[in-house]
Amino acid sequence: MLLGVLTSTLFIAPAPALAIDYRLNVITSTFATRIGERLIINVATPTVADVQTMLIDARSSAVVSLSTPIVRRQTVADIVAGGDFVPQATTSVRGPVFRAVNLNSRPAFQLTVATSATRRPDALQISDDGVRALRLTVTSATGLIAQITTFINVVSSRTYTTLPVSIVASIDAPPTLQPDGSVVIDDATREQLEDLRDLLTRKPPDRPIAVRMRPELLNGLARSTNPADQVLRNELLAQLPANDVLVSTFRPTDVAAYAAAGLKAPFEAQLLRGESILDAANGPTLIARTVWLTNGALDTASVDFLRDFGVTNVIAVGDSVANYGADLDPNRPYALRTDTKGLVLHLADTRYGSLIDTPIGTAYESATAIAAELIAQRSELANSQIGATVLGGRHVVVASASGVPPEPLIGSILIRHLRNSPQISLRRIGNFTPSLEGLARITPPVVPLVDVAAIQSRTTDALNAVNLVGDVLATNEGLTQRWIELVDVANDTSLTDAQRSEYLDIVLTQAGAVRNAVKLPTTSFTFGGRDSELRLALTNTTPFEVSLRLQLVSPTGKMTFEPAEFDIVIAPNGQQEVTVNASARANGLIPIEMLLKSPSGTILDVAQVRVRVNAIAGLGRGVSAVFLVLLLAWWLIHTRRHHKQQNAKKHPALRSQS
Repeated sequence: MLLGVLTSTLFIAPAPALAIDYRLNVITSTFATRIGERLIINVATPTVADVQTMLIDARSSAVVSLSTPIVRRQTVADIVAGGDFVPQATTSVRGPVFRAVNLNSRPAFQLTVATSATRRPDALQISDDGVRALRLTVTSATGLIAQITTFINVVSSRTYTTLPVSIVASIDAPPTLQPDGSVVIDDATREQLEDLRDLLTRKPPDRPIAVRMRPELLNGLARSTNPADQVLRNELLAQLPANDVLVSTFRPTDVAAYAAAGLKAPFEAQLLRGESILDAANGPTLIARTVWLTNGALDTASVDFLRDFGVTNVIAVGDSVANYGADLDPNRPYALRTDTKGLVLHLADTRYGSLIDTPIGTAYESATAIAAELIAQRSELANSQIGATVLGGRHVVVASASGVPPEPLIGSILIRHLRNSPQISLRRIGNFTPSLEGLARITPPVVPLVDVAAIQSRTTDALNAVNLVGDVLATNEGLTQRWIELVDVANDTSLTDAQRSEYLDIVLTQAGAVRNAVKLPTTSFTFGGRDSELRLALTNTTPFEVSLRLQLVSPTGKMTFEPAEFDIVIAPNGQQEVTVNASARANGLIPIEMLLKSPSGTILDVAQVRVRVNAIAGLGRGVSAVFLVLLLAWWLIHTRRHHKQQNAKKHPALRSQS
């Protein structure tokens, strides 16, 4: 047995005439039973010592009260809310009322109550089938009173016209891919995933439920570096194939917005990507492609849009239910029709969703209250003027408003109760009818639309920026693919504008930096001869290796280059000197143009510089040579003459005259 004690000690209020000192918490008990079988009730160890003592004190006594069969849903709700009931049968229990036991190595207290079709002093008399309220009131020798109220389902017969019930669980979450490129499963999402795992693990394995799990989340678990996420993913993958996995787009994608904008191809791309991940996770079991679960309302365009993708049934959960009208009965399918097409609409019952999300006591008490209400609802429908045949057109969808029950044990116990109750049939989504025949028709509502065209425009601009420098970054393995993935996150229609901008801005900033990673020199060059070399120092200002193509052009045709165009690769934050052989056809200032391009030819930078050529050629060289010789000869003669004059001044005869 599984123990599921929650923190609350209050389950159901007592009769107003009694002052109850303590509420006992039921952790397991008999639910589906037959007349003549024993009822076994296990309660958690009381937190008050005197109450613990009274449970096993021989001086204590107890009274067990049983209601008449409950045939109205509201009656169960009233009892759960604290209402009293008139007992149809009672029996007294002498002390000690309970005995101490161990359940899964945890201390508990157990009570056994005999039942009988006839009146017996030691048994609780039950005369006919049906779900009933059972109340146990224990009184100590000192007057201390403790009480529990629960429900049992007496089912001597197995031939019932059943009420179809489907259990649905779903998970949506923030993107696992963060703007910085890391993959993070936040704590709240991980807790929800663990709740889903526990629900799938603990429920009866022969009763599949419908599961809509966002493929991006599965992908995030696979990519996470947290070992706990890998373990969690494997545990989920072990359970999913035994259930009905619903089709989903890879990321949250607002159907109404995409339908209004006519963006069928982008929607289909998200759908196919999601299908591929779900197919891989689900093994040989096919995912359900004809049933669509939605948290948002579908308008007229949405109905036609989904129908074109093969969807025949829609399950509306959470807040989306209210969009179809407050007067609709959530426990019957509807024909959601346009002028040309239609979908079968199933509305999740919001009361059951609330009961799952807000426990009224222990997990057992909460699950039992929901099961009792479902069975009473079935009886109410069967007892209507139309009779049990009305059940054939009914269908109850039970889904947590938060997607997955916060206390998985409530869901698993509920499924076990319903499996053992012949008044209820657990319907798989594969048994949903695609036919609109005989269903009440409703018109799709008008819904507010997300401006998905504006989102697509922004993401397209970002993709263009990435594609512009894609081949520049070809040697950086996986870099542009990571940028493209960040841009795809921005397509998530559940993001705020600020969140979307955070993803797009980081891509645009980095792509822009790569586009301007290398700047060409703008200073002029001087050649001392017709044939010389251009030396260019190129600096990469980004942390990425860049692959570029450099082209040199002489617009006037007065200079040629070898090579005129070539590829270069510059290391991250590195510098590289490029040498180009150049030949001038004339002297003077010659303009040249340098073009820095991506390998595919996209121009990234252009620089126009001038080369000053000071070379002298032809006859001028000879004249220059002669001039230089004459200049040298003049210099030598002048120097010699000057030297002689200086020596003459130093002659002795000249000195004596002076």
